[in-house]
Amino acid sequence: MVKRKRARRNRKAVLGITLTAVMLCGVLLYGTRALQKKDDAYAAKEAQLQAEIQEAQQESEALSQEEEYRKTKEYVEEIAKSKLGLVYPGEILLKPNSGE
Repeated sequence: MVKRKRARRNRKAVLGITLTAVMLCGVLLYGTRALQKKDDAYAAKEAQLQAEIQEAQQESEALSQEEEYRKTKEYVEEIAKSKLGLVYPGEILLKPNSGE
C-alpha cells in the first residue's frame, strides 16, 4: 500500500512536471510568434525607410546638379534672354507673332 501511494505521488509529480513543461513550451511558442510578427513589421518599416532614404538621396543629387548648372554662364545667358530680354551686341532676337 505504501508503494501504491508512492507510485501515485510519482505519477502526479510526473504529470505536474509534464504539464508545466507543456505550458512552458506553449508560452515560448506564443512569445516566438509575437516576436516574429514584430520582426516582420520592423523589416517592412526598414524597407520603407530605405526607399525614402534612396529617394531623398536622388533628390539631393538632382538639387546639387541644378545648383552647379545655375553657376554656369549658360544659365545666366538663358535667364537674361528669357526673363530680361537681353541680347549680345549684334545679336537679333526673333519673337513669333502671337496674333497671326
